[in-house]
Amino acid sequence: MQVDKVICIGSGKNAVNINDWNTDGITICGVNNTWKASNKIDYLIHSGDYPFKKDIKLKIGGKRYSVEGELGYRKSYVEMTAAGGNKKLPWHQARIHLGLPIYFTLAYWTLYHLKPKHVAFLGFDMNYTPGPNGETTFYGKGYDMQKRGEPDPLFQFKRHYKNLENPMKTLLERLDARREGTQFYNLSTDPDTVLPWQKISIEDFKSK
Repeated sequence: MQVDKVICIGSGKNAVNINDWNTDGITICGVNNTWKASNKIDYLIHSGDYPFKKDIKLKIGGKRYSVEGELGYRKSYVEMTAAGGNKKLPWHQARIHLGLPIYFTLAYWTLYHLKPKHVAFLGFDMNYTPGPNGETTFYGKGYDMQKRGEPDPLFQFKRHYKNLENPMKTLLERLDARREGTQFYNLSTDPDTVLPWQKISIEDFKSK
């Protein structure tokens, strides 16, 4: 499959902005809890142990969603450069190298399965500064913050990428190296976003 434009939605506080935009002709890919933010999502990627699978089925039954957890695409192979040269690794092995946090999972899934020309990100700033009521996501205090007291990417960095001096920078570089001709943009206006790509309005993105 190949599409022209994709918007990837994360759980950041500005994820709900998607509901105010005209997104006709754009494929919308969400991750984990974003199904609670909008009914525009065409593909929802969630972790294999995601606790709300039944809720998702009740919410989106009969709509054009393709709900695929990590276990659902472990047979996919990803081309990557390893110590022995170029080779294809099954997804569950390649994912550690490419970026374990679900944010990176969605980006690679989108590139691999949809092959878009343009991808814009919303709700992926990874800025976890609490809002006035302690909210770190569009739905309130993030489940990772409630469970461990720290954002999941930071937890994964300490657990799986101890040998990297700057895991975020390294994983973003690995993602950048594998997007080939796909252009990346950031639909957020957050001044503290970690994403390095050009900030763009929805109107300018649609005109690409």
